[in-house]
Amino acid sequence: MDPLGPILPGPHDLERSSTAGAEPERSEIMRRNHLAATLALASVALGGACADNGTAPAAAPAFAAPTAREVSMDPALVRVGDFSKSPVIAMAQKHGWFAEVNLTVTEEQTPSSPVIFRKLRDGEWDVILTQIDNVFNYRYNRSNPLGGTFEPVAFLGTDNGNGASLMARPEYPTVESLRGKTVAVDSKNSGFAFVLYGIMRAHGLEKDVDYTVIVPAVNSGTPARYSGLLAGNFDATILNAGFQFRAASAGMQTLGGIRDAADPFMGGSGVALRSWLDANPDVAIRFTRAYVRAQQYVLDPANRDEILAWLTADAKGDASVAAQTYRILVTPGDGLIASGEIDRPGLYGTASLRDSFGGFDEPQNLDLLTSPASGVYDLSYWRRAVLSNGWTTE
Repeated sequence: MDPLGPILPGPHDLERSSTAGAEPERSEIMRRNHLAATLALASVALGGACADNGTAPAAAPAFAAPTAREVSMDPALVRVGDFSKSPVIAMAQKHGWFAEVNLTVTEEQTPSSPVIFRKLRDGEWDVILTQIDNVFNYRYNRSNPLGGTFEPVAFLGTDNGNGASLMARPEYPTVESLRGKTVAVDSKNSGFAFVLYGIMRAHGLEKDVDYTVIVPAVNSGTPARYSGLLAGNFDATILNAGFQFRAASAGMQTLGGIRDAADPFMGGSGVALRSWLDANPDVAIRFTRAYVRAQQYVLDPANRDEILAWLTADAKGDASVAAQTYRILVTPGDGLIASGEIDRPGLYGTASLRDSFGGFDEPQNLDLLTSPASGVYDLSYWRRAVLSNGWTTE
């Protein structure tokens, strides 16, 4: 019996199982069950998020509970770095799912993407939760803020951007009104910066021509940019993780979102060094299982009140901000990725957006770049974490 409970497999692996010698009838049943569960999750999650009329949310879908191969359960410490507090990490800690796989997980916020990748590179953090676009920057661009490339690898999909939005000061009601103004990003060639540039381009404004891009000194992470926007340190910035709703509540203007820049789009991922994954495969598997379990728990409408309570506390008591944040988290294609799989079409969209702004030091084949052959991501740990014995993991 799996101590962590049900984990939802991804469609690509189910398809592979039927072509790798699995019994056809059993494989087809699994395929249908997976599709039904995925559609049901999307439907009830949205229904639960929007049911503010006091009615009970729809019942949660029943997931199959595949068992993984036995892995080493030796105790291990996993040091996680992220940009803002994660409700997924919080639920995994609260309900003991990391502890059940004998992991001690610590979480610390970063002041910026260069810092989070420096700490990953230098072994100060084992896993970082970051935009998968950042992996491109630090694998392929020697011009990145650290001045050299190394081998970060995405091994887990977390979200599709969580509603990242272009937010502006109250005196700028349109994107066009930002002409000649100053916008802030975490790093000029990384992460959500390209989403901001894409939104501006969709309204006829080009980077470094029609507006000025700055990186706030010392701390350029999401919480700091939110505070800087409210303080009037710059005119606009890109915010997500609920900070876009905090800004709107404080009177800031919402001028655009991810789909104005790229659609589809792959956002967040769990990232580790190639060397760490090679040295700690069973730790990566156990972390993935606990994380995906917690991610599905957050998405389950039956847990809506608990998640809203956590989000409200994180938003300093603002229930409206919490409700809007929750709605984004449970919206398929915008929020959390239920299965934890890498969204390959979204990843191609993310890479294309970067490429359209000259975001690679050298020309890249985007088909190859967004394939497993590139090394940008490795789903072998995810497959071994969520698929049952007897299903192929190749």
